[in-house]
Amino acid sequence: MDIQQITEIFELMTGEQNGDIYAQFLNLAMYEVGVMLRPDAESSDYRLNFLCAAVAFYRIQQMLAARERSAVTYAGKILKESQNSAYAYSKLLLRDYLQICSDLLTSQNFVFSSFSSKEEII
Repeated sequence: MDIQQITEIFELMTGEQNGDIYAQFLNLAMYEVGVMLRPDAESSDYRLNFLCAAVAFYRIQQMLAARERSAVTYAGKILKESQNSAYAYSKLLLRDYLQICSDLLTSQNFVFSSFSSKEEII
């Protein structure tokens, strides 16, 4: 993973001119992707740069969506439905890049469960 390339891809995704101000998010994304990598995966695979940028974009949109949960009106604050289309787009983008890199990543959605005496145990 190359932080310079990740920053450039992030700038393309977000439209930001200076991705360096988001360095903390980019570094966190690199860590997240590093944790997901299979032991035999090549960390210099170019696809991972796109995945890191998508993870950073998603994390930023998560934070922004949490802030926009309430709106100030004449009558006071009220809760509103999220209208952050960038958040929805970032989720789709992240899903797509996870799919593209699936052969490099360990499965994150595996759950053990069993049934005993008609009770589910997870």
